[in-house]
Formats: sequence, C-alpha cells, structure tokens
Amino acid sequence: MTVKIELNLDMDSYNKKYGKGSEFEKKYGPRTWSGTPAEIKELVEDILSEGFYDWDNEGWFKMNV
Repeated sequence: MTVKIELNLDMDSYNKKYGKGSEFEKKYGPRTWSGTPAEIKELVEDILSEGFYDWDNEGWFKMNV
C-alpha cells in the first residue's frame, strides 16, 4: 500500500505578511532534505504543525491525500 500526501504551503503569501527571511523560511526554505529518520520525522512534524496552525488559518495551506 502506498499513501501519498501532498502539502502546499504558500510561502509567497507568508513572506508577504511576515517578511522574507523569516525564521521558518531560514529553517525550512526550499532545498533537498536528507537526514536520519529522527531528523526527517522532526522536520515533517514541525512543518505539519506550522502548516495546520498558521497557514491553514490564513488559507495558505492545501493538502491532497
């Protein structure tokens, strides 16, 4: 079984409101991710937490399952 989850966090709208170079952008900005399973788990949990909280409240978060 394969389950695919696609998240779209609208960084342009986020940056427009909070300014480019935010702490979140510095930490999670566009790049290829790699690391230990624990590091990837932390990354995914943090992005989901921010996505559901900040982006969803503003309408900047889209998810397809």
